[in-house]
Amino acid sequence: MTDRRIPWLAIGLVMTIGSLLLGCAVGSTRQQNPAEAVSATAPYALSTEYAANPLGLDSPQPRLAWKLPTNLGGGQQTAYRIRVAASAAQFDSAPLWDSGKQLSANGVQVAYSGPPLESRRRYFWQAQVWDANDRVSHWSEPAYWEMGLLQSSDWSARWIAGRQTLDHEWSDARIAVDFTLTGKSLGLLFRARPVGKTYGDAYLWNIGVDNGRPVLMTQQRRYSGGSAAKVDVVNLRTVPVADAPADWASRRHQLIIEARGNRIVTTLDGAVLDTYNNARSDGGTIGFVSSEPNAAIVHAVKVEAEQGFATDFADGVNPFSGGSLVADGLQIAAGVPDKDLVLPIAAPAPLLRRVFDAPGKPVSARLYVAAGGLPKLQLNGTQVGEALQDGYTDYGKRVLYRSFDVTALIRSGANVIGAELGRGWYSVTEPNEWYWHMVPWRAAPTLRAQLELNYADGRRIVVASDESWRSIDGPTRHDSVYAGERYDARLAPEHWLEAGFDDKSWAPAALVSGPRGRLVAATQEPIAAVATLRPIAMRELRPGVFVYDFGRIFAGRLNLKVSGPRGHTVRMIQTERVGADGGVEIASGLVDAQLQTDQYTLAGRGIEHWSPAFSYKGFRYVQVEGWPGKPTLEALSGEIVHSSVASNGRFESSNDLLNKIQAAARNTVLNNMHGNQTDTPTYEKNGWTGDAQASALASALNFDTARVWSKWLADFRDAQSDKGEMPVIVPATPFYGYEKTPGWGMVWGAIPSWDAATFVLPWDLYQLRGDRRILEDMAATQKKLLDYTANYFSSALAYKNAGNFLLGEYAYPMPQGGIIAALRSQPVGPIDATAAAYYFHMLDLYARSAALLGRADEQAQYSALAARVREAYNQRYWDVQAQIYRMPAIAGTPAKYAQTPNILAVAFGLVPDGQAVAVMQHLNDDVVAQGYQLATTGVYAGRYVMTLLSDYDHADTAYRVATRTTFPGWGYWIDNGLSTMAEGWELSSRSYDHHYWASISSWFYQSLAGIRPGSPGYAQIVIRPRLPDGLDRVSASLETPYGTVSSQWQRSAEAYSLEVEVPVGAVAEIWVATAGAQPKTTPAGAEFLRMDGTEAVYRAAGGRYRFGSSLSLSPRGRP
Repeated sequence: MTDRRIPWLAIGLVMTIGSLLLGCAVGSTRQQNPAEAVSATAPYALSTEYAANPLGLDSPQPRLAWKLPTNLGGGQQTAYRIRVAASAAQFDSAPLWDSGKQLSANGVQVAYSGPPLESRRRYFWQAQVWDANDRVSHWSEPAYWEMGLLQSSDWSARWIAGRQTLDHEWSDARIAVDFTLTGKSLGLLFRARPVGKTYGDAYLWNIGVDNGRPVLMTQQRRYSGGSAAKVDVVNLRTVPVADAPADWASRRHQLIIEARGNRIVTTLDGAVLDTYNNARSDGGTIGFVSSEPNAAIVHAVKVEAEQGFATDFADGVNPFSGGSLVADGLQIAAGVPDKDLVLPIAAPAPLLRRVFDAPGKPVSARLYVAAGGLPKLQLNGTQVGEALQDGYTDYGKRVLYRSFDVTALIRSGANVIGAELGRGWYSVTEPNEWYWHMVPWRAAPTLRAQLELNYADGRRIVVASDESWRSIDGPTRHDSVYAGERYDARLAPEHWLEAGFDDKSWAPAALVSGPRGRLVAATQEPIAAVATLRPIAMRELRPGVFVYDFGRIFAGRLNLKVSGPRGHTVRMIQTERVGADGGVEIASGLVDAQLQTDQYTLAGRGIEHWSPAFSYKGFRYVQVEGWPGKPTLEALSGEIVHSSVASNGRFESSNDLLNKIQAAARNTVLNNMHGNQTDTPTYEKNGWTGDAQASALASALNFDTARVWSKWLADFRDAQSDKGEMPVIVPATPFYGYEKTPGWGMVWGAIPSWDAATFVLPWDLYQLRGDRRILEDMAATQKKLLDYTANYFSSALAYKNAGNFLLGEYAYPMPQGGIIAALRSQPVGPIDATAAAYYFHMLDLYARSAALLGRADEQAQYSALAARVREAYNQRYWDVQAQIYRMPAIAGTPAKYAQTPNILAVAFGLVPDGQAVAVMQHLNDDVVAQGYQLATTGVYAGRYVMTLLSDYDHADTAYRVATRTTFPGWGYWIDNGLSTMAEGWELSSRSYDHHYWASISSWFYQSLAGIRPGSPGYAQIVIRPRLPDGLDRVSASLETPYGTVSSQWQRSAEAYSLEVEVPVGAVAEIWVATAGAQPKTTPAGAEFLRMDGTEAVYRAAGGRYRFGSSLSLSPRGRP
């Protein structure tokens, strides 16, 4: 059957089959003949599970890889041999495993196949290869990997935590609030509990002016839950304020609420105003409501109760989850933000420490650390790792632990290990759309740490977390991944990270049950600070308020350098943008708190330095309030924080706009990479799956995503329901994205354009890294999801979820009327068309994976189902006469043409045989007619559209789309000062840091530079640049499993040249633009194959090559 997919995928399929046939000899083994010739070269860059010399693996068969030297005979490996030993000195005398000579060109993803691996043990290994002339290389330099703790019995450490009582949780209390209205009313919450998406169980007392008279209006919130997450608001009574003077609204007042059991007595300015005798007695916190019409200055708050509370805000600390401090108190401004501003029900971040003796320096020391939450670890005062390092998981199913080599930090004699525990996603306190505050595994932060000291005489000394550790509340008074951190340096114990510190006043650490999930080694790159950023400007907005500009949006944290009096507090609000007055636009989003606000209270000990440890933010601007004096520009700096993945690609061209778009794409991808691919570092920080599959190829071309994605795809497996449903955010909570849960109803059930990430990410890893294991790991999850999805389609492809389902194609240019109008009219085509196209794509990818994995029955079953879906899709949407996919009307007159369904049909192979060229011609005509706009293309078709246009003879059109600087387009963002990519094309978009439109970067590499895998993992490479009019030069390179591949071309009025680099061990098919005649010369080492239209096609093994033509060309070759 003719392959109908993207043309380069067809090439990849042919080459894959060739590779599989060649691989039939891989299993044959023979010992090396001592008389064989030896090549003066050796493999290098050895890696295990994508890392150099990794620690703490738990894979029973780690995969080994190496790269080949440039002087390997014939540029090809024909065989390899691996040997593994307990030390580098024992390869010859006592090998643990010797593969023998394996006849194979494979040098990547070679699985260890020796005896079972043991906990803690380090395994040394090396490789040698045979070249095309059957000459054997020298052995490589030794590399190693080290195993982690493989059995539960290896762990003697227990889960420990700080105090288990919580602050700000009162039932019986006397609450006094001094206030002055600045608007119509003050809304006071008490006995408030975070249930639902807000404080859904609470009493709300509104004191203010209604119809010109002062009144108290009392209400009760009751969270009834259910799939609508409903909060019932019950009006209790309205009580007028007697004998109120005419200027009552402008006076200062004191409201006192005495809540005891089921009785609530309310007093205003010394007079009893109301008595309510039917209250529920559940405990909760207090706070204020900032929604309309509430606006006031709160001068003082006092709670008299066990573990009471009091503030007059004079210390500059705002203990509530929002509001702004002004000269005489806390300003509650209507809608800034429109939230509940409460005292969090939480304890401060605990400090934990343990002193131990080491009888001399060990030969090795390992620290194994798992946490529910975020552990900031110190050993003898030196930080070990990063608190944010591992991101988060579903802690009820999987808990990551990390291994550290701390040998150099151990002293002979007394040592101390210390930890501060942040909340992370394990212990979210703020109500939010996704219910992170209500997950079943939520608890106070907890630590499981095991330090092992190994000595030359065979002794192993273990220092494990248990009740012998000491604990105290730390200086981080509250931390939140969303709201920020509040730190009081006065409460930081001096010298607590020294062994001689007196901790007798500290309490024993609490033994807790800890998260239930199984312990799994963290092997992905840690989230860490990777660079420092300096502000470019600072201005005084008004007296005492300063706004810093860092020049670009980034994900990270602030570094503060300050000196001042003890007890003075500096507040820092971080946002993506500023308002018309130059002040920051305070963010809240879908979290019931003010976001991204840090507070630091000075200890008064000279110059003080601080950086938040337990959160990252997405921001460009910082509004600083409460600075002692006037800050300097150098007082703040930023640290860029994300998963510390290596750069994998480089692109540069003669068009500076394209270079800026490429930089924005890279910035945005990294800003959203924190152990998963998030949707914004500012607002949600959730792993939206659909967003990720849109930009997945671009992400993986620019960065080495293999380890982070492997971790994230394990989160996918954990997130799948028993029925097979996959939520739209991963990791997930049980309350969002599943059928009939309280979360957003539009994401219940099968949602193919989001669910497709379960297939697309593994397939991209396979194509770019040759990773078959990820296909094996995901197969059961994929099959279960396909079977679940089948229940949502009729035989005619009617999508059964359309009543609730509003997520199909996404983030296309909004029609007049905005998102609501778009959801009603669907200018990109109906939801069920997008859903059906992705359903086919999922079936097709699974069938291909099944074939690769040798599952013939499943391959036949799902290929047949895919064929039926394709037939039904074409019966429903294909217009035979017009040769386009025509969409039915959703509301009003049907659009004459929609780009998305036509793009997806070509990309996925839905188009009837022989019709793809016509479909792409109509697409091109529409894009041109729309003024080179992707007018009805969203992010899913956006992944493919630029490459498809180029592949089908329309590179000039793609280039015009990429370089337009009017709405909508990438250039429009750049022209308006963005250095990242926005959530929508509109400048009014909520976020300026969404990665899905970074998909254009794949076009830079795969079309303009023309570098694509010809077979999985780049064993075979296709280099075929597309040369649009107006572009004179392109230079790009990619790191493949075999080494660097590069493509660099330039043209002038007289000449065109193409320079390529092919990594040793790979073979490239190189397409060179000509005037139509066969070139007279062929570069040394390259082989001319044929002419294809106006392009000459060559074959070349590893090496550097230069091809040229005497004419300036705009080749029009078809794929």
